Amino acid sequence: MQFRNQTPFPALGFEGIDQFNQAFHVVALRQTLTWGGDAELRYADEQAPLCESDEFFGEITSSSVRQESDLCQYKPKCDFIVNATAYAPLGKSVRRCGVRIALMRPDHSASMPERPHGLNPFTAPEEHRMEEWRAAVKHAEQNSVPGERLVDKSLTVTGERALVRRLWPIRIGAAIVRLGSLGLISVPTWRLTSPQMFSPFPLRNEYAYGGSRRINRGDRAAKWVARKHRLKADEVAAQSYDHAPPAEQAIARCAFESNAVGCGFAPRWYLFATGVKRLPAPRVEAVDNPFSTTQFWKIPTLNSEKISRKVLTVAGFGTRSRVHPHRRDLAGTIDQRFINSADWLPKDFDFNVWNAAPIDQQTDFLSGNEIIELTNLCASASPGATLGPTGDTILRLRLPGHVCTLLMRMRDGTMFFNPMQIDTLIVEPETQTLSIVWRAVFAKTPEIRAADAYLHGRFEAEYSRHLLNDPEKTSVPDHRKMALDTGKEEFHG
Repeated sequence: MQFRNQTPFPALGFEGIDQFNQAFHVVALRQTLTWGGDAELRYADEQAPLCESDEFFGEITSSSVRQESDLCQYKPKCDFIVNATAYAPLGKSVRRCGVRIALMRPDHSASMPERPHGLNPFTAPEEHRMEEWRAAVKHAEQNSVPGERLVDKSLTVTGERALVRRLWPIRIGAAIVRLGSLGLISVPTWRLTSPQMFSPFPLRNEYAYGGSRRINRGDRAAKWVARKHRLKADEVAAQSYDHAPPAEQAIARCAFESNAVGCGFAPRWYLFATGVKRLPAPRVEAVDNPFSTTQFWKIPTLNSEKISRKVLTVAGFGTRSRVHPHRRDLAGTIDQRFINSADWLPKDFDFNVWNAAPIDQQTDFLSGNEIIELTNLCASASPGATLGPTGDTILRLRLPGHVCTLLMRMRDGTMFFNPMQIDTLIVEPETQTLSIVWRAVFAKTPEIRAADAYLHGRFEAEYSRHLLNDPEKTSVPDHRKMALDTGKEEFHG
């Protein structure tokens, strides 16, 4: 099959394969948009290329993911990802505040009531029924139906704060209470400091709960690590392939798998061995699950079966790690039987593994005319930002309403349009950038001669949506009026 890109955006056709070893075609197309003071989205003069490999904010092993590769095979849901900086409302001096993202369908016209009928075709309906109908029509014309909220998520952010070990008399008292109660009563030996005054910071996984801990052979703390917490012999031997000096090889290490780049995670063996007295605490937390010293003390002692899904949820608006337990489980069973087979994927592979956004930021495929609303995720003086009733900074953007499709050309001369779906939406307010990734997946068959990618303007897009939703009630005159209402289109398919 020949793929031809008839749009001004970067696109690529490639081959995918499913868990049943069946090949299929994939076409991915990426759009880069920007906005100004009017908050109107427009296509950027310079279009970013398709992301061919995962991109990080810093070092691969110690920073969070900015975006994942666009060359995945298929996403069953749409990822809504926001890489933003948290700002206090109006730059006020506060210790904590709320941030929020929302993605919603546009409001739409209410359904018109059916005109009343008389007792028979030759008699008019009663006047009071006609008056009621006219009133209902007027009400429907003046009141639109609110669009569906696809994503609505809030977090709490704070100023800098820390976990501090309490003084030794309190720690001794806590140990006595724990021993006297046979472990039933536990007095915290660490405290969480009050947040400092808020200053803007990037909402990344580095500031949410998580982290990794490591003690090397050459560290002073190495001699205090108990044998049961040390790496096994084969794990130690495997480090020789890294060509690291013996003193820099780990003898003990662990990580909070949901977010290995975060802060606040520290197992007790690490605290004992290092004698650390102060640790940075998370600055991003869920509204209904704020970080506490109880979590700091208990979570590292829980095994994977006892850690709840709520605990494993990373507080943030960005990308989840590929090794997040919820994603890793979707990759299927990779055992010796699979390794010895010729299969490309495990039989229990789930394509949801390609969805990189947090679960509560995954939604159905978008139509291309949705509305994005960000609260306290840009400076009050940012282009397009407005002030809400309570002083919050709000940025409201609406997708342009265009759609991308593939014109499928068959070898027998027939043609038809195959719709592409939006499966990735990334908003980055600091650079005034919005990225949209469209994708189409279709069977690999010799009957397909070529596939051409086209962009359709708002009139053509709305016409297609109406045809798909209710082809019997869509008329050409209605859409001619729609074209006049929407104005001149910049792009046409």
